[in-house]
Amino acid sequence: MSFSLRPVLLWGAIFLSGIVFGYIVTQYTSTSDDAAKPENESVSMTDSPLVSNAEINAEDILLEQGSDGTLDWKLQARTASYDQDKKLVVVERPQLTAYFGKDRKEVYVRSDRGEVDQKNDNLTLYDNVDGRFGMFSVKAKNFDYVGAIDKVVIKGGVTVARPDLEVNATAVEIDLLSREMVAAGGVSAVVSTSAVSVEEELEQ
Repeated sequence: MSFSLRPVLLWGAIFLSGIVFGYIVTQYTSTSDDAAKPENESVSMTDSPLVSNAEINAEDILLEQGSDGTLDWKLQARTASYDQDKKLVVVERPQLTAYFGKDRKEVYVRSDRGEVDQKNDNLTLYDNVDGRFGMFSVKAKNFDYVGAIDKVVIKGGVTVARPDLEVNATAVEIDLLSREMVAAGGVSAVVSTSAVSVEEELEQ
């Protein structure tokens, strides 16, 4: 009895090709699903450690604050960075120029460092505070400008001086509207009689 091997080999080749084709289709489908997964997932940028730990820095900055078309204050600084935890701008070598009253009296203050809360119109300058308020010069460790109540609070070894008077205190509060100055804590005052005499002579 004789038979041909060709049909058997043909069916075997077809069967083997089917197995290989099925394996290829399965692998391609699995790979496509894996590649599509990231597109379907929602990824928040704030979850990225690169973004959450990023620092926003700037050099030679100028911040301005005003209301009703009038400039209330401007602050220049050598460098600035944003503190995301405190929601404040931290500045180095700040110089503050503020204006108050109907006659736009000027306040100028500089320090080594500072913090700006522009949203609430608050400024804090600290370390080697040096400035002027009208005819007064000011030296202290800490200077707080509270725009919401139009007041300045100066703290830490405060010295407020003019040609005929020097006041030393732990803290001094200045009302920018009434221009009233209140000193507290170890207050001492030195009056320069020579300056008073010179002023009297000039008036005569």
